[in-house]
Amino acid sequence: MKITVDLPDLHETVRDAVESALIDKQKMLIDWKYFTLKETADLLQIKTSTLLDKRMPYLNEIIYSQSGKIFWFVKKSVEDFISNRQINKFSR
Repeated sequence: MKITVDLPDLHETVRDAVESALIDKQKMLIDWKYFTLKETADLLQIKTSTLLDKRMPYLNEIIYSQSGKIFWFVKKSVEDFISNRQINKFSR
């Protein structure tokens, strides 16, 4: 016994569904207002331990939220911190 199923538009339907799902996920990630600890440390080009060090100015100047060991940094705050940061060269 042989059964044949003909689904003429299956390939296009699956492709459209996958494209739609990816576009929705990308939009959601772009609209997300927060950076993770790792993403923030990568943007600032520092280690995560340096970012969390209370002796450094990062936690005082960047708006963040903490839930246990999870940190969320506000994107706008991190971007403003990076754009307003000035490196002073001190000579002795």
